Amino acid sequence: MSRLGIDRATGQIFEGKDHPRYLAVPTPVVSQCKLIETPSDLSQLPLGLDSHPFGWVFREESFDPVSRVRRGRLYQKLGNSGWEQTLVDASTFAISDNSSKRNDGRLYKELCVYAQCSELLGKPDRGEGLRLAIGVAGSFSTWQILQTESTVSQDVLVTLRAESALGIMPSLHEARIGTESLPAVKLAYQRVMNAAYRELPTSVVDQCRNLCVVLISRWLYQLSGDATLLGEDLARCISAIQRHFGQGSHVLLRSALEVVNMLHPRGKENERHRRNLREVTEDDANLAVHATGFVLREIDWAL
Repeated sequence: MSRLGIDRATGQIFEGKDHPRYLAVPTPVVSQCKLIETPSDLSQLPLGLDSHPFGWVFREESFDPVSRVRRGRLYQKLGNSGWEQTLVDASTFAISDNSSKRNDGRLYKELCVYAQCSELLGKPDRGEGLRLAIGVAGSFSTWQILQTESTVSQDVLVTLRAESALGIMPSLHEARIGTESLPAVKLAYQRVMNAAYRELPTSVVDQCRNLCVVLISRWLYQLSGDATLLGEDLARCISAIQRHFGQGSHVLLRSALEVVNMLHPRGKENERHRRNLREVTEDDANLAVHATGFVLREIDWAL
């Protein structure tokens, strides 16, 4: 069985098969994390190791910023004690260890001890497809579990993909947005960034649709000077694009806007019943975020 220990005094990481007795060199990146099975789980993230030692931790092994894929090992709390005196090997790099070690070269340190995350293996499909929040309340990122494996040392190794609007939603090119339009655009943009992958799928689609109508109405207003567009809904703005540029122009832009607009009724119970539509899913929300990012790039308001 695999063990991982975190030194309360120094934050150093210790590891071992049956006991976390060996200092991990170089010090790996270890973060608290929580499996997200329901939306309410996001409001129950840990506040820090001292106050919330019982839970899961993620030990990062690699991260590819291009593919936004992260690999690492998951651990769950071992035992009922938050911190415990654990016998570890003295480090040759620490003077304090050498002065307080026993004759056998070992000494006690106060560690928070974890074991391989067998809880995840007990989930349907070993948790594949579920979300993992890494970090603490107020400062965390969300990831989708793509694959779960067990190593020869019985570690639970997971492959994760980032669930973040960063990289999907480009930054605003504020210099290209009219001064009077910029506040509304920035506000709608920030709402999408706050909602994406953190709120319910219906909320994400709603915020994407709101940003799309703000973007297109202001963009058309800058091109045509028609202020009436600022009060139109998304469907009328899509029609206005066709009128302004012609039937065969900006087809992809109009199609992306149509996708977001047509997803919106699926979040309304009465509309879903009347049209016999299925409910909005996480994948639908993901599609809405991608389509909204495409719209920003297509109207050239993206950095």
